[in-house]
Amino acid sequence: MSSVLNFKYVNLYVAILFVSLISCKNESKESKQKLASVVSIENKRNIVEVTTNIMDFEIPTQLQSGWTTFKYNNKSGETHFFIFEKMPEGITIENYKNELVPPFKAAFTYLNENKIEEAMKEFEKIPSWWQDVKLGGGVGLIAPRSSAETTVYLKPGTYVMECYVRMPNGMPHAFYGMLKEIVVSETANENKEPQSDFDIHLSSKKGITFMDSIKAGEYQMAVRFEDQKLYETLLGHDINLVKLDDMKLLDSLGTWIDASNIKAFKTPVPKGLTFLGGVEDLEAGETGYFKAKLEKGNYVLISEIPKAVERNMYKVFKVY
Repeated sequence: MSSVLNFKYVNLYVAILFVSLISCKNESKESKQKLASVVSIENKRNIVEVTTNIMDFEIPTQLQSGWTTFKYNNKSGETHFFIFEKMPEGITIENYKNELVPPFKAAFTYLNENKIEEAMKEFEKIPSWWQDVKLGGGVGLIAPRSSAETTVYLKPGTYVMECYVRMPNGMPHAFYGMLKEIVVSETANENKEPQSDFDIHLSSKKGITFMDSIKAGEYQMAVRFEDQKLYETLLGHDINLVKLDDMKLLDSLGTWIDASNIKAFKTPVPKGLTFLGGVEDLEAGETGYFKAKLEKGNYVLISEIPKAVERNMYKVFKVY
């Protein structure tokens, strides 16, 4: 949803339980399952496991606020990522599905048919609350059958997580099941902010700042968001780590990652590009962390924004 389209053209992306013996049994079963999830997380040093099998997210739907590490296990045959979008107060995933998804679906259909005017009319139906959505970070693009680890600070509130990489037909993965609500409580966990081995500075004005070369190894990278802005995709900048089989593929990477192009950001990813995670969009002044296991070769840090190469929102470095 939060993908294509130009911001200057549009102003933008429990139930009551009946008391019965059966419901009590179900409630008891659910409680055990939730407890098992909590125990599992605690046993893994508060690492929250997120799994995608095909077009889904398996993740606990209630989390504590504070520093939280997500290990994203992409077991599917597609490249994925996930971003947390913090909803305005009172807005839930039902609002998201009923008020935001329909105009986006219609607009994408028109865009794929090159009917720009009709698509723009659909975007005019985007609900006003969309402009108050905050960026909450997440795990950057990750190759099929791979895993990546990212740490962000979760503030209390209701989040929608999604992946909007596109199918070969041009429609985002979120339309096929990669859309989920996460509630973060006021209760804070006791996790401390990670320590970084290296810092990456990210700025819309200065681009991406990092070293030209680094020794092979496993590192914790801090991504410092010096500023943030909305691009043509209605989202901000992020960091994605990519290994290149050949440096000649840099232009192909820049073209593919430009989600403002309805023909781009589709799977399968061009051969020779391996995405290894990163940190999704955060607000200005915030910091996220990701683990990078670097082997010898050529790598790129790049933002998923329109014309990333032209805007200097990439950094090539060599691992020796």
